[in-house]
Amino acid sequence: MLAFIWAESKNGVIGSHNQLPWHIPDDTSYFKQLTTNHPVVMGRKTFESFGAKPLPNRLNIVLTRQTSLKETDNLKVYHSVEKFLADFSSDSRLIFIIGGKEIYRQLYPYAEKLYRTRIDDCFAGDTKMIAIDYSKWRLVETLTGSGPKKKPIPHRFEVYERKNTARVSND
Repeated sequence: MLAFIWAESKNGVIGSHNQLPWHIPDDTSYFKQLTTNHPVVMGRKTFESFGAKPLPNRLNIVLTRQTSLKETDNLKVYHSVEKFLADFSSDSRLIFIIGGKEIYRQLYPYAEKLYRTRIDDCFAGDTKMIAIDYSKWRLVETLTGSGPKKKPIPHRFEVYERKNTARVSND
């Protein structure tokens, strides 16, 4: 089952120059708690934003057109979404899509769960989340985050499930 996970500001920003424009330790902990021991799928730029090193205790899957990235025990490289989907379509594990924007766009028709950290503040950034029609999703859980102690950033964790598991078209 494919699941998106991301943090998004009130104005839709998810990134600034391939980095997060905020520091929210409990969001980082939430991400780590959910994704540890699960495959994570990302684009090359997202992979590079982690220092071009696989996240520990996870199978890291990078979707890229570039051929220079070499596979290791916990890093698999795919050059097409179709090949990735063919290899993982029967996988019963929860597979987290962790960015970037183009990867979210390409895999949106196949996502069945959304894990969104909704930040109740606006941030400057050069990347916004893809449009999601939330009328097609059911909110199943909301948790309030605590934020950093010195300068709290109000946020909450939201979990959605797709209302109809029939895939949408890729239009």
